[in-house]
Amino acid sequence: MPVTDWLTAAETWAGAHVRETQFLAVLGLVLGGLFAAFLVLLMFRLFVRLVRRLSDVAAARALRRDKTPGYRIILACPAGGKRGATLKWLQSALADHLSSFNFGAPFRIMRMSVLKGGLAPETIARARRRMAAADADLFVWGERNGRKEDGLALHGLTRGGGLSPADARLFTLRLPGRDNALDGEMPKIAAFLLAKKLQPGLGNPQSFRPEKISLLAEVLSGMLDHGGPMPAALRNEIEGDFCASAVHVAEAAGDLAGLDRVIALRREHLTEGAVRANPERAIQARMDIGRALLARAAKKYEAELVREAIGHLSQVVEALRTDPSIMRAQAASDAMFKAQSLMETRKRFAVNFGT
Repeated sequence: MPVTDWLTAAETWAGAHVRETQFLAVLGLVLGGLFAAFLVLLMFRLFVRLVRRLSDVAAARALRRDKTPGYRIILACPAGGKRGATLKWLQSALADHLSSFNFGAPFRIMRMSVLKGGLAPETIARARRRMAAADADLFVWGERNGRKEDGLALHGLTRGGGLSPADARLFTLRLPGRDNALDGEMPKIAAFLLAKKLQPGLGNPQSFRPEKISLLAEVLSGMLDHGGPMPAALRNEIEGDFCASAVHVAEAAGDLAGLDRVIALRREHLTEGAVRANPERAIQARMDIGRALLARAAKKYEAELVREAIGHLSQVVEALRTDPSIMRAQAASDAMFKAQSLMETRKRFAVNFGT
């Protein structure tokens, strides 16, 4: 078929199907535009990822090269809603209050890009790699989901106690998700909880001098007065730290008001329903009440206080006797005592009979 005839046939068909031809042309134009937009979006996302990656590498290098003494803390932008506001709030909480709980030790905070995936194994592995690259002491990431009482989850890795990044302990903190619930004492609470991860000794106030812990006890008392929503587990942890700190301070300084609050708080966990719901917390409550009553009696002796303290502590001892770990420790101790006795007997036999 000659070319001229083919062109004539094509022109004839196009003339007879003008609308279809225009539709195909528009469709091709739209598809071409969509494909071009897709390529632009893809290139933009790749560019953003590259910029974030380079920013993370620069932050890690800067933190690793910094030779000034102090803690190195990395905050990854939380996933979920209001990422920037949440990261800003957390950094501000640490900058304003962390020094109050680490007794003035210097620290430096660096930001990194968002780390998605929560506690997925690959996410934790990425966090460990970032932590190792920066030689950081604390790495925190998280996710914010809704306005629930525990809607803000902060996950982290801590090297508290001299651990390596590969052995860093994993933890999760649950905070309220609503914006107005993060006001008041909540920034102090977040800073204190993260300070405990950096310094595990804060969870054992007896390892510090009473005058050093007295300020901590006052701050913890204020946290318990927080009027906003607070997850039950979070409140129980703060209450336990306050009671341990207040009793430790009172044993040395005789703060009767603090002891009275400890006793009142811990008695709430000794109701029949509370004991059934959480027996371990009830045991700790009896321990704190017993110590508080003894500390009170040491400053102002009352036989009734001593008898009540003995009653609470006796129940603690009875409860711990049935604990499997305590029983295993006792069995091991008995076996060691038997071995030592056997060796001593053999030595005496050798001395007396020469064998």
